[in-house]
Amino acid sequence: MKNLMTFPGARLVVHALLVLVIWFAVTQFANWSDPLMNYYIALVAMYAIALFGMVILVGLSGQVSLGNGALMAVGGYVFALTSLHWKTVPLLGFEWNAVWSMIFAGLGGVIVGLLLGGVAARLRGPYLAGLTLGVAVGFPAIANRFPGVLGGDNGLILTVPYPPGGYADEIEGDSEEFSIDDLEGTEDVADSVDGSSEAAFDEDFTDDFAGDFDELTVDDFDQDFEELTVDDFEGDFEELTVDDFDQDFTEFETPVDEGTDLVDGGFEGVAELIDVGFVIERWQASVALAAAAIVAFIALNLVRGRQGRVWRAVRDDSVAAAVSGIFPAGAKVSAFVVSSVFAAISGAVLAQILAFVGPGAFGLGLSLFLLVGVVLGGRVSLVGALLGAVLLVWLPEFVLQLAGERGWSEQVTNNAPNLIYGLLVVLVVLLLPNGIMGSLYDLARKISGRAPKS
Repeated sequence: MKNLMTFPGARLVVHALLVLVIWFAVTQFANWSDPLMNYYIALVAMYAIALFGMVILVGLSGQVSLGNGALMAVGGYVFALTSLHWKTVPLLGFEWNAVWSMIFAGLGGVIVGLLLGGVAARLRGPYLAGLTLGVAVGFPAIANRFPGVLGGDNGLILTVPYPPGGYADEIEGDSEEFSIDDLEGTEDVADSVDGSSEAAFDEDFTDDFAGDFDELTVDDFDQDFEELTVDDFEGDFEELTVDDFDQDFTEFETPVDEGTDLVDGGFEGVAELIDVGFVIERWQASVALAAAAIVAFIALNLVRGRQGRVWRAVRDDSVAAAVSGIFPAGAKVSAFVVSSVFAAISGAVLAQILAFVGPGAFGLGLSLFLLVGVVLGGRVSLVGALLGAVLLVWLPEFVLQLAGERGWSEQVTNNAPNLIYGLLVVLVVLLLPNGIMGSLYDLARKISGRAPKS
């Protein structure tokens, strides 16, 4: 096996196969699961994307970050803004779709990562933590400074799933000068009202019709709605069958025989008759899993390749790394850029899961959650990032279930997950310094007699 890995490109093939097998297995599990489980899977995949970047930034390069939630906001807003306002790809002219929005969200992460990384490379310890903390607090607040573009506190609403060509259908021309004359085939209708199109939407528009609409009541109708019964309709609803409809039910995937009684037992198997079609949670899971698979493949090759060794060397001893020909500042900036790109892609996925982008979705708590996840799972392990993502999604649900069984008050229930997170972090730092997966790796190496790896 070791000899095979020496061939050019062999590592890429192995990593690709590994990621594809895991992606296929989880996707099949999602297809067999209920919508709620699909929603949880989407959240785990979304958190995993961001935590892969945290492993590279915090674990491999040794930099502290409290602001990756703000970097997720960059990706989420870029995804929303490009989707809402761009119909074609600039310069290329291709029709816009969600993939392009994800790509541009990643490019936004590159730009912000370069800016922050250039400053962060000169800082260490609490100064670096202070910088990233300021980013986490300040970035989401920018939306309130530009409410016309970013939506302010109300945020931006998206449509799910992504419609072809973008979310908004813009009307050509100046909307302020829009009139009924701009619509085809409406001239005759307008003229029949008052002889001119302008009068059609006049303040006195209702005067052109018989009756006072302001005083319209149920008494103006012949039917007594209070006494309305099934008998007032033509046809016997108790004997309603498929033959009473114009639709040809034989064209459905599961045809319905003629004469089938739809009232007495006729709705058995209706799930097969009606195309349940689109399940939003399953779509969310598929999008998140696809993005997570691509990011995992990139992260796996970076961590296990030359770049990963460079990050470790700078983390362990930047002076020795510089003597050996490594540029420490460049290595730190590259780690920040990669982490920022992963965070931006994660934010774009979150925007599609929530169908919403706003300051409340990317607050300081999200940045702290990501730091907790990487500390719990393991700072230097991609598998630990997956475990941390699972804990971030599972723990609140476990607390809610426990609170329901024990009858806890709402205030206790809302604050219990944060308390448990804090206790877990303290215990892990004291007892398992390398996180859960890192400690398991160390234990396995001790049992096998192998030297521990950093």
